[in-house]
Amino acid sequence: MTVNCTAQTWDAKKDFAASNPNGAWSYGQGVTGTSFTLYTIFNQNCGQYVQGIVCWTAEEYGSDPLVGFNTTGNWLDDGTAVLAPNVLLMHPAPDWEPADSIVQWTAPATGVYRIYGYFEILDTDPTGIIGLVYLNGTQIYRGELLGPPAQDPDTPGGAEDFYFDKLSLNAGDVISFGVNSDGSFYYDTTGLNAWIVANPPNVQKCAVCSK
Repeated sequence: MTVNCTAQTWDAKKDFAASNPNGAWSYGQGVTGTSFTLYTIFNQNCGQYVQGIVCWTAEEYGSDPLVGFNTTGNWLDDGTAVLAPNVLLMHPAPDWEPADSIVQWTAPATGVYRIYGYFEILDTDPTGIIGLVYLNGTQIYRGELLGPPAQDPDTPGGAEDFYFDKLSLNAGDVISFGVNSDGSFYYDTTGLNAWIVANPPNVQKCAVCSK
């Protein structure tokens, strides 16, 4: 008997698009796991000094808070930010109207899912961020990143991984990936990538299955 070991996978960076919501993904701000307001502005020129950065934003201060993407395929230096091409670019809201920048994924069907990824510092003078992952209103990951700083022209700073091998989710459950300012929003450019894999049928019979 042939067993299908192909698993449906969502990729936060590759799936980023100029629609919000975007399939299972949505982009916004709030308190991770508690409140969420969709970004309403798609800005095709989010870089401060460079071209090629697009983002969803509330434009409360410049383009902050935001969730964006480097479309060039190359590393870009934008002031103190070192913008990687292989992650989503996130920045929390200003201190005077604090809010996390949040990427949400909504489970399309009941099942078991593998969720993994990382947060990384993308500023040469970081003031620190807190990376958060919530399942609905329950925190399942928290990681404070204070350093080391990113390095021009193409080296990210400190990073932390998260990994959940088997999460049982109901259709409509929400996974929230948030970046909190950890006190000050200055120099808080952060990279996020996340992958979500729906376990294939008959997974126990697969000799090798896609991660």
